[in-house]
Amino acid sequence: MNRLSQLRIADLELFITAAHLKNLSRAASFHNLSQSAASTAILRVEAAFERPLCTHEKRQFRLTHEGSALLLKAEEWLKKFRDTILIDTPKPIRLATTHAIARVVVPALLSIESVDLSLMRPDRAYGAVIRDEADIALVPDNAPWEEAESTEVGKGSFKLYSAFPNTPVKPVILPENQVEVLILIRRWEQLHKNHLEIKARIPSWSLIAEICAASDEVGFLPDFLAAKSELHPVSWQPEPYNYRILALHRSPGEKFQVRLDKFINQCQKIFKIQS
Repeated sequence: MNRLSQLRIADLELFITAAHLKNLSRAASFHNLSQSAASTAILRVEAAFERPLCTHEKRQFRLTHEGSALLLKAEEWLKKFRDTILIDTPKPIRLATTHAIARVVVPALLSIESVDLSLMRPDRAYGAVIRDEADIALVPDNAPWEEAESTEVGKGSFKLYSAFPNTPVKPVILPENQVEVLILIRRWEQLHKNHLEIKARIPSWSLIAEICAASDEVGFLPDFLAAKSELHPVSWQPEPYNYRILALHRSPGEKFQVRLDKFINQCQKIFKIQS
């Protein structure tokens, strides 16, 4: 039987680390191994190559002539192996989006794709795509997103929500003055002929949803996040503000286009719209 077929990559990595550190105990600690496990691993490497590769001294790890020759070849082989793995294994899709959108889409996206997630405001997510720091940005359609291709993946409305369906009129929790918030205030004044009373300004859709779900407060939220938190629209609000969610991206290569199509299709399923 070919003994090299029994060679473990982890054992070879330990051998290389011990050779550079000149200390098996330190190498064992680096690889989260006990001293005895590390010693056994080195013996397996020697058995695979059928020759002594180091002097088995207690305080120092020294290579034999054969060990020194193997060290250079082993490092070169492992580098080629890692490079091959990186070429054959797709990197995670770099996704930039808000915390609120991520709460809804990421759990479902992980069933089809590996994701490197960055949480940020929509304008910064758009900038990350333009600077090639993200592959895709999921953002509300509330700004001109130039220099990026866009695909609609969701749509719905912003409304005032509460944990209780019959909540009486009361001051509300609003996020920052984005376009949908300014339109809510204007429509409120047109409907009720007075100013909208604001209890708090909290610059996080997700936190507003959590507060409303755990209390009797009323907050202004996108419907997808309200549904996830099992909140109810209040009856005394003005006409809702409709939104779209867009996937922003640069022109993809042929290989990435396949992944992008699957990503967008999954997002559209999450937000229940037809492509």
